[in-house]
Amino acid sequence: MQWQEWSEFAEDETYWQNHLERGLLKASHVKNYVLQLWFEEFFDVSIYELDFYSLIVEAYPGEALLPLRDSKRFQMVKGDYSLMWLNPETYNYDEQTIDLAPECVRFFCEKYGKKLKISSTVS
Repeated sequence: MQWQEWSEFAEDETYWQNHLERGLLKASHVKNYVLQLWFEEFFDVSIYELDFYSLIVEAYPGEALLPLRDSKRFQMVKGDYSLMWLNPETYNYDEQTIDLAPECVRFFCEKYGKKLKISSTVS
């Protein structure tokens, strides 16, 4: 259901009109399938902790995300505007890289994540 919720949200054009996504500044592995995620705000950051287990292991996330069920691959996360897992063999951004748009990651953080710090500039 969670991926369906994102799909329905993403298809709502009214949300995206005049929308500015500032991106993901940093991502770090906490434990298991839990990540800590720093989102850029105007002059501040919002920080969330999100457990991806239900999104990646319990649910069917789509073919592109299936390699992330391997916990060692999942731990190789990087946040650089988008949430990404570089090619595990070359550590390069190429056709083996898995990435998620910051809008998608923020959606799941706001809906299912633990808020560690919310920017005072977020409305």
